[in-house]
Amino acid sequence: MSIVKHVVILLLLWLPSVSAAAALPVLHHILRVTPDIKTGELQVEDTLRIPAELRQNGQFSFMLNPQFTLNVDGSPQPTQAAGVYSIPLSAAQGEITLKYRGKLTSTPDCAWLTEACILLNERGIYLDANSQWYPQTANAQHTFSLQVSLPDGWVSLSQGKQTSAGWAETQPQDSLYLLAGRFHVYQQAGKHANAMVYLQAPDEALAKRYLQATEQYLTEYSELLGDYPYAKFATVESFWETGWGMPSFTLLGSRVIRLPFILHSSFPHEILHNWWGNSVYVDAREGNWSEGLTAYLADQRIKQQMGEGAEYRRSSLQKYATFVGQQDDFPLMNFRSRHDEATQAIGYGKSLMLFHMLRQQVGDQAFFDGLKRFYQQYRFQAATFGQLLDSWQTDKAFRQAWLAGTGAPKLSITEHAVTPTDKGYRLQLTLKQQAQADKVYPLALPLRIRFAEGQAEQVDTLQMTQAIQTFTLSLPAKPLQIALDPEFDVFRLPDAAEMPASIGVLNGKGDKTYVLSRKTDAAMQVAWESWLDTLKARDPQLRVQYDDAPLPDTGTVILLGGDNAALQGLLERAKEPFRMTEAAYTLNSVNYTCGLHTLALGLRAGEQAIVLLDASSPDGLDAMLAKLPHYGKYSYLVFNSVNGENVAKGQWEVTDSPLVINF
Repeated sequence: MSIVKHVVILLLLWLPSVSAAAALPVLHHILRVTPDIKTGELQVEDTLRIPAELRQNGQFSFMLNPQFTLNVDGSPQPTQAAGVYSIPLSAAQGEITLKYRGKLTSTPDCAWLTEACILLNERGIYLDANSQWYPQTANAQHTFSLQVSLPDGWVSLSQGKQTSAGWAETQPQDSLYLLAGRFHVYQQAGKHANAMVYLQAPDEALAKRYLQATEQYLTEYSELLGDYPYAKFATVESFWETGWGMPSFTLLGSRVIRLPFILHSSFPHEILHNWWGNSVYVDAREGNWSEGLTAYLADQRIKQQMGEGAEYRRSSLQKYATFVGQQDDFPLMNFRSRHDEATQAIGYGKSLMLFHMLRQQVGDQAFFDGLKRFYQQYRFQAATFGQLLDSWQTDKAFRQAWLAGTGAPKLSITEHAVTPTDKGYRLQLTLKQQAQADKVYPLALPLRIRFAEGQAEQVDTLQMTQAIQTFTLSLPAKPLQIALDPEFDVFRLPDAAEMPASIGVLNGKGDKTYVLSRKTDAAMQVAWESWLDTLKARDPQLRVQYDDAPLPDTGTVILLGGDNAALQGLLERAKEPFRMTEAAYTLNSVNYTCGLHTLALGLRAGEQAIVLLDASSPDGLDAMLAKLPHYGKYSYLVFNSVNGENVAKGQWEVTDSPLVINF
């Protein structure tokens, strides 16, 4: 399952004119907040300590939500339409008190990519920088103390440390948060910070699991990178179905927070953002580095510890190959945040592969030493992607290829020969890298060599700097097999034969043809056509045909219904362990009754991607279609047709890579 990350990069708004190496001036707030949950009105008193750097020509300028009416040191201020104010300050005046009040309209659903999410009603309170509930000024950070007057039974939350009156943070922040509601609070003192859990209904067992996981990951990441930067970490049951990481807390939706796999997948990702993005901030002029680095050190690292690192990296490469067409590609240095599969494939997938390649080149010790230095140098400051890469003194060629450049190479072994020598054997290997516009990438390619029983396998690194390059290696014995980049350690376009067919091609780039069956009953015909109408609204060029017409030889073919006349021939070409009758699907020798289940099946017939979707009722189809976006990496999926529960999933085994040669 994919859940949205919400590390706020306010630097996109404020930092372009400021050197990231210099610490920003800090505006200190003493906030006293009184919300009215019945009317949605917010009343705030904010005593500001203003550094000299923020006084320009005897004025202090700031932004505030235009819904507020403002009083400064007892003097009413005319309301500004854009919410921009300039207050006269004497040279000696370093402190002013703002009093303001106004009604904030809550957003019923949080579409955070397109609107500021606000909640201020009897359901709860959620305010962040986008709602402009506190004074903000260009090129500044914030520290604060916060006191909130709440109804009986309500508790508040913000970043930082809990005090007797509320919350406080003395380290510079990009954004200030205010949350409140009828939460049940659980907490546990830890070695590195206080662990807290805020739930909307009492659940001691759930809270205990999160408290224990919090201590586990705070300890792990503190030892790996440096001390955790905050006084607490809180897991909060969100008012929306979110998965957001804020400074010293995370917001997880009511459904998400109860998913058992979240504890050791997305949850550690959110904790790790307190190092990357929420304490070392992102100066996004050279791209948002925090998402890829966090994904690499949390998601990928956990999979590596489970023995599934190569599969995770292969999936990242497959997403890039599936979702990023030539017209969608852009340099990693232009990534700001994800808003679709293509931006995620670059900003998360390509970025994490950059860090993996860098780690492979410099070694574990130097890699983590560099991260520790970077963390210590830029804690509570903003840093660019280039400054992060400076931690390992990466050269211009590496940066040009992977940060400033686009595309990815596709590798092939064009020639190979093994000959005996006086001391063993000689392996001669010619490799080719192919890319758009004849680009040549600097590649450090692992080559795994396996010998007869009793001889340990050998791994060499081939430094490829040409489009076509020949390598000669001396071997102690005759090789049985060679494999180029078998663990997917290099960012590249994998060959189709290296990747299991996936359902994700439904949302991928390239031509698609949807094939309806002439045998489909009336109800399902309407259901399929209704879905196709939805797709056509987004893609008017979408192709639809019936199964009695010849299939195209290229592009992706999507068969709609298991009674499709084209299915049997495609199954014979695909050669996967799947069979289907009118009564059941047989998948890996397990039978699933057709009427009780729905099916999504990814196949590959040669170079062509095939998807079969089958459902016996419109409701079953709707339930399956709602789930498919969360299961894109899988080759096959079976769902309960009544409740939509997934009952089987998996990937086909890959056994025919062109980058593996057996002798």
